[in-house]
Amino acid sequence: MTLVSRFSLRYESGKFCLNEHKVNPMKLVKIHAGAMLASLLLLTVLPASSRAGEAARAEQPACGTQRADPAAANPGSLVRALYEIVSGPADSAHDWARLERLHAPGALITPTQHGSAMVFAAAPQALTEFIELNKRLFAHRGFYEREMFQRVQRFGHIAHVWSAYETREHPDGPVQGRGINSFQLLNDGKRWCVLSATWDSETPDHPITKGDAAKGFK
Repeated sequence: MTLVSRFSLRYESGKFCLNEHKVNPMKLVKIHAGAMLASLLLLTVLPASSRAGEAARAEQPACGTQRADPAAANPGSLVRALYEIVSGPADSAHDWARLERLHAPGALITPTQHGSAMVFAAAPQALTEFIELNKRLFAHRGFYEREMFQRVQRFGHIAHVWSAYETREHPDGPVQGRGINSFQLLNDGKRWCVLSATWDSETPDHPITKGDAAKGFK
């Protein structure tokens, strides 16, 4: 049986070199046939499974399968419910299960912080991570977040809510911080839910003005 040549490249001493290999042609036929069969299987099996996966995802409500919350009827009431959930005295029993119901599966929460030397830090995290963080923070101190005003921009099944806030350690205590929450919402045809949320705290360089308040509503 006549052997056939196969060639391969190797890089050596700063240049490419050509290697010649003598190969049994029947082995090449088997290899090529196996590769063709694998390619055909990929073409026939993967698209079908991919379509099945897409169909299953299409049947899954974007806001999840948990029971709907009355606050999810519109963007404004949903955001106000978020403030209710996170507010409370030290070591209080926040309704974290309700917070999860108001968020879409896979929702992203991005806490931010003004650091030194004009550094603005962001730490994207899953909702479960955000809840665990709040449990630790609220274990020994009260936290009350009140909405000052909000502005809703809506198109079809999506909405964006600008929501100005102020925070206190006690309900009647002094204001400790103010800022703007940014919520991206989705309506899956039955209810609204939060896809993502982030915020920026007020600083002397970018204060919340009366003009900002005039654009929103109580």
